[in-house]
Amino acid sequence: MKKEENFSKCLFDIVLYLIIIQAIFLGIKQITFHFIAEELFSRSMVTMVSMFIGIIFLWVYSKWRSSEFSVLPVKFGKVYIVATIFSMLFFVVTLFLIRGFSLQNMLMILYGGIVTPIFEELLFRGIIWNKLSCYIKREWKTYLLVTILFGLWHIGYAIGIYLWQGGSMLHCIFMKVLWGTLYGLFIGASELKQRTAI
Repeated sequence: MKKEENFSKCLFDIVLYLIIIQAIFLGIKQITFHFIAEELFSRSMVTMVSMFIGIIFLWVYSKWRSSEFSVLPVKFGKVYIVATIFSMLFFVVTLFLIRGFSLQNMLMILYGGIVTPIFEELLFRGIIWNKLSCYIKREWKTYLLVTILFGLWHIGYAIGIYLWQGGSMLHCIFMKVLWGTLYGLFIGASELKQRTAI
């Protein structure tokens, strides 16, 4: 019974921390946009800086707690290497296919293609996965729970988009959670495969 109580507390703490992180991100945006114009680029840059600070915080937290921080696989298989090369090529090709090769476009791609995925991977497939693995024996159950949390994490993004653009909040939440969950299933599957191959 003690282990179940510890797991419940761990899960509660994780959900609470995720809510606090999203609330901080939303708060930073709301405060910032009292002083500067709120546009797609400025929203993206504020979020990118917040996530970069989040990456540093996650790194400090993992060192303080002596927990594993890396989400890189222990063994680099062919699929991982091919996916990495494909991602790099996609990043480079995108820079040349966009309408204008500018600093603004490069920063938007940096935000959406590098900073956000690194932050989310370190948070979900790094810290949260490792934390839940202490309580859940089967990796596939951890995979499903982390994927659900990852999908629900996107509610914070949806609220931010709604506050900025308006429209239907339920539609916005549904679409962000749906795509976040599908993406989480895909990325989490590669993490699951890598963890169970060891």
